[in-house]
Amino acid sequence: WQCILQAPCTFPSSLFSDVLLNIIRNPNLTSPLLFRADILYDSETDHLFDADGTWGEENGGAKRGEWEGWKLQRVLVRMLVPRNERRDEGMVQSCWLLRKSDESEDGSGTMEHHLVVLVPHVEAVEEMPFYHPAVEQLAFLHSWRAAPSPPRAPPEQDQCEFEIGDEQPGTLTLLIHRTSQILLSTIHKHATGLLTGYTKRVHHDRLIPQAQYQNTYSRLKSKYGRTISEQWVEVTDPGKHVFEDLGIAAWCIEVWRMLYEWPKGKPPFPGFVDIGCGNGLLAYILLSEGYPGWGFDARERKTWSIFPPEIRAKLQQRVLVPRTLQGEALGDGVQWHNGFFEPGTFIISNHADELTAWTPLLGYLNGSSWMAIPCCSHDLGGKRFRAPARSRGMKMPSAYSTLCSYVSSLSREVGYTPEEDILRIPSTRNTCVLGRANVVNG
Repeated sequence: WQCILQAPCTFPSSLFSDVLLNIIRNPNLTSPLLFRADILYDSETDHLFDADGTWGEENGGAKRGEWEGWKLQRVLVRMLVPRNERRDEGMVQSCWLLRKSDESEDGSGTMEHHLVVLVPHVEAVEEMPFYHPAVEQLAFLHSWRAAPSPPRAPPEQDQCEFEIGDEQPGTLTLLIHRTSQILLSTIHKHATGLLTGYTKRVHHDRLIPQAQYQNTYSRLKSKYGRTISEQWVEVTDPGKHVFEDLGIAAWCIEVWRMLYEWPKGKPPFPGFVDIGCGNGLLAYILLSEGYPGWGFDARERKTWSIFPPEIRAKLQQRVLVPRTLQGEALGDGVQWHNGFFEPGTFIISNHADELTAWTPLLGYLNGSSWMAIPCCSHDLGGKRFRAPARSRGMKMPSAYSTLCSYVSSLSREVGYTPEEDILRIPSTRNTCVLGRANVVNG
């Protein structure tokens, strides 16, 4: 073993353990190359687990090493899922949580040591996937004095250690050093945050499980991502817009499976309409995946020209003027729509600006389910405005927060029970409001 980095810490062992468990479950916190970790085994839920016995790899369990003097606390086995599965496959890894106590070297008190060891399930370091450092094992050690520290006692320590392969003794690459810094700084950041009372404000995956969404996103990305990016004709950045719409498409597909496809006995998919479809990319992906529907926008976009003829036929240049406002409809020569679609059509409102506030009302008029991702704030008359805050708290909510609340409030007025989700897309405008059709608006 070689100690790569160590640093003094101010947080107790309990927070260290909490943070490491969170990182084990969410490896994307320390590496953008990883999607997530699927937990294959957790000794916490295994009533046959015996920490003092010979349980381990010989019983079909996790790979383990020998740590003399350490008390085994918990074992997890996880599958690391990379973002780019075409480059490397996932990797199974055992995660060992151990503990021991001893007297400090200076006699100042009892030291509590917590050790987390990560053991990749590979036969040789050369088989390690690109997203994992080329080491046989890595470990995190937290040492904490159980009693208050005397004035001259050495500070508590946090360490990041790696076991370098026998075939390359002492080899420490720049990548290993950089990885160590990222890992140790992430542990300190999260543990210090918990120590000072930090609570997570943004919660993803409220409606769709993370693994379910990410598997669909990964499939869509592999199928459409490169082709669309290479054909991009807009002046906007394809790195943002292409993958943002791929993420929204993945979310829509999973929501539709929930509403219409599974379990059996649910109604068939009613088709979709993308109001204010912009570049048409979202509609293109959904149509290509076999979902019937169409989209329209006030003006045609250059991107429409790169789509196949059967897709272009589903994208129309129209202005939506709800029937209640037809007296103010635009003059001759302008194609417009009155807001009435086939009954039950799922309405997509993705950064639809002036149509955002109308989305739940259009859903009510059509007996439809709908989703809205608000962006710019407009009232029902189409004017820019700041939606009023629901309550006057100590901190003034952001304009975006009040806009999302405004859309939810309008939906309640017409009988919906709005559900919010925070999408995993490269945009700060990533709150999605879902309205499910029900008896009230049906």
